[in-house]
Amino acid sequence: MTRRLLLVPICVLLSGCFASSATTQADHEQLEVMLSQPFVREAIDKPSTRVAFQKSDRLPATRGMVTAVLADQPAAAPADDARQWAAKGMQKLRDSGWTVYATVCLPPRKSDDPNPPQEGAWDAWSFTAHAYKVVDGVSYFAIAEGLGQLPGSIEMYIEMRAPSSREPVSDLFPERPPPLPVGASCVEAGGLPAKKVINGPAVVMGESGPGQAGKEPRNDNVR
Repeated sequence: MTRRLLLVPICVLLSGCFASSATTQADHEQLEVMLSQPFVREAIDKPSTRVAFQKSDRLPATRGMVTAVLADQPAAAPADDARQWAAKGMQKLRDSGWTVYATVCLPPRKSDDPNPPQEGAWDAWSFTAHAYKVVDGVSYFAIAEGLGQLPGSIEMYIEMRAPSSREPVSDLFPERPPPLPVGASCVEAGGLPAKKVINGPAVVMGESGPGQAGKEPRNDNVR
């Protein structure tokens, strides 16, 4: 599906374009932390990976990332199946010591709709959980997303991100968002939403750090 097809070329490109001096040993160690998560072993293909790097002090650091696809298959009921797979992803994160603090559920934007909503994946239901985990003072961020592609397939992946070792702060979740109660979110409670539903704080760790000296404006919900 689209998500995986986009990630692989990016990772291949990055692996061949940046000198080793753009990364540090700490960046490689943080990548290994993400690869060591138990659910990564359940990936149906080799996970996509990216070591954090920063080409120049004038450019924001690009953060480390690991994406493990756990399901990609036909589905007779793609919306319900995607939600159930996202719920499985949430549980896998909890079982691996992650704090699941937010979920986002979105109905599809249908390509034949003359007035589609502003948000949502085209012709796909999206059920997403956000989580964090702190290891040795470094905060890691994870997204577990179930996508129900119309008319009949699903994909579920877990993507993890880690800050670059060149960023001034390694713990980007110092306020420690509290965990969502099990079974209380739009992902786990069942049913399909008629519009976007958010449970918990809509805070995410972006794919890159702040700009030079952190002076560029940044959405408060993006770390």
